[in-house]
Amino acid sequence: MKQSKVEGNRFLVTGANGFLGAEIFRQMQEAGLDVCATDCKPVAIIPGTNYFSADILEPESMKQHLGEFSSVVHVAGLAHIFNKSKAKIAPFMAINETGTANVSRLAAQSGVKHFILISSVAVYGDRSDGGVENSGTDPQGSYAVSKYQAEQRAIEIAHSSGMALTILRLATLYGESDPGNVARLMRMIDHGRFFWIGNGSNRKSLLHREDAARACLLAVQRPAAGVNIYNVSGPPCTMREVVEGLAKALGRRMPSFGIPASLVRGIAGLLSGVPISRWQNLGATAKKWLADDVLNGSKFVQWFHFQPRVSLPEGLRREVDWYRAEQAKRGT
Repeated sequence: MKQSKVEGNRFLVTGANGFLGAEIFRQMQEAGLDVCATDCKPVAIIPGTNYFSADILEPESMKQHLGEFSSVVHVAGLAHIFNKSKAKIAPFMAINETGTANVSRLAAQSGVKHFILISSVAVYGDRSDGGVENSGTDPQGSYAVSKYQAEQRAIEIAHSSGMALTILRLATLYGESDPGNVARLMRMIDHGRFFWIGNGSNRKSLLHREDAARACLLAVQRPAAGVNIYNVSGPPCTMREVVEGLAKALGRRMPSFGIPASLVRGIAGLLSGVPISRWQNLGATAKKWLADDVLNGSKFVQWFHFQPRVSLPEGLRREVDWYRAEQAKRGT
């Protein structure tokens, strides 16, 4: 992989007001890079940011700006919608696929040399081969399909234009201001609504947002020609380690009530054939909880010498500390 330098370059981060985008922008700025932020909101959440407002579904709002940049880090997208009825009509394809196509096409037309696309482990679906980059994908559900399609649109544009493309498939993210599944689990434990499904021995891949942003910074600083796809993950952990870490940080007793995995698998199998989406969703959720979901990130480690710095206990404690601080602000 042929590397090039980044001195004298200008960088743009889309989705810079979001959970991950804000941290990527912060780290790039701290590293001394000439970086600008954009999001659909009128103002930046980080005071004093070099910022412009633009909508990735309205290409004209970005067109006049992209010629200023040599690299674009595309973080903007739609992810966490836990309300099932709302998730069914959420514009995943529009924002994730069409939005990515809009930005990557404009970037190529504007002379951007390197496009970094933030993608997700979700593109692998239920594959049991450890999520290796060249093992194939099997996206399931609107969000996963939209992220896969976003990758395909960006790859097509990169091949036709010659623009370098780096795709980072991130493991499940967590950390301060987390809008996702770990935060949802944290709130369930805090409110006494959590119970075990199985014994918690199944393994998951998690990645603290600080480490995710640092991985992105490494990719920005060492651009490569062509299309390159990498998994980025922290060390595998068990669900029991996650639940124990959250319970300890929250000051809550470790949940003890549980349902045996064999019973849950049997019920999930029966529910999968019930022609009622609510019961099918319940079966799918149980199956997801019990599954091993481990991402192989060795390729990125090899090329970029990346090692996560935030341990699981520290990352969970920091997420809980942020959550408690937000509760205190709201008086709850």
